[in-house]
Amino acid sequence: MSNPFAQRLQQVYPEMAIEDIQTERAAQHYAVFGINYRFVFRFARNEWGAKHLAYEAQTLLPTISRAANLPVPVPVCESLERLEPVLAFIGYERIDGEPLWPESLKGLTGTEEEERAAATIGEFLKRLHAVQWEAKPPEPDDSEEIEHLSGEQLRDVMRRRLFPVMGKELQARAEVDLKAWIAAEKESKKVLIHGAFGPAHLLWDAADERVTGVIGFGSARMGDPAADFAGILSGYGPLFFEKCLAAYGGDANLAERVRLYAKILLLREALYGAEEGHEESLVYGLEAYAQEVKE
Repeated sequence: MSNPFAQRLQQVYPEMAIEDIQTERAAQHYAVFGINYRFVFRFARNEWGAKHLAYEAQTLLPTISRAANLPVPVPVCESLERLEPVLAFIGYERIDGEPLWPESLKGLTGTEEEERAAATIGEFLKRLHAVQWEAKPPEPDDSEEIEHLSGEQLRDVMRRRLFPVMGKELQARAEVDLKAWIAAEKESKKVLIHGAFGPAHLLWDAADERVTGVIGFGSARMGDPAADFAGILSGYGPLFFEKCLAAYGGDANLAERVRLYAKILLLREALYGAEEGHEESLVYGLEAYAQEVKE
């Protein structure tokens, strides 16, 4: 067995018969694999990833699972004695369903199934944001990573890397939105948020037309609840977002911040493209942002 992650798993759980390995994805901090179409394992690719796996397994995911109205990953296997790359991992039973891509909801507009999906998502966020949380995630090894920058730091990076490829008018609009976003970040009440909420991390049963779970808590932290709703607005559009917000019990102030956060997400997408040399992300982010500020 040449896969080093599978070898590590076999070392820790020699009784586990590995009949099939499905490569899910490789991210900056984690490598994710499916085993026998039954389990999902996340292995640390760096020291910060190892520390965060321990944080998730020992405190974060058990707490969320007790509060949630939907299944979330609950570790049933782990190796966290040595918090080092490749050695540290957690594993949980696969939650049935596929990502809830926008296309899955297109044919459900105005139906009972759409209302049920919005109510389920709104209730999930309501419960998540009500969790009493004091534990802090591990400090990042690289303070320059975009996802860990403060509002002011992110604005400075955008001015250096993104503004040179933007027109003057779009730069001016971005300055206004970034200033408003930084102020909103400082003033909003902080709650436990998912941090990467949206289509890729919401699971859907197409046959039953229902939401089946939520995954991807690697970015969970204390933050503005508007950040989670921005993923819904960006992913599914304003009508579905409004249904989710109503189920959540959100007010006009929250809705306004969500719309602001959604615009910042587009700038983040463009910045990612500029930083990583990903032309498609750069073009999409700038064009979508330009369209958004016109409306």
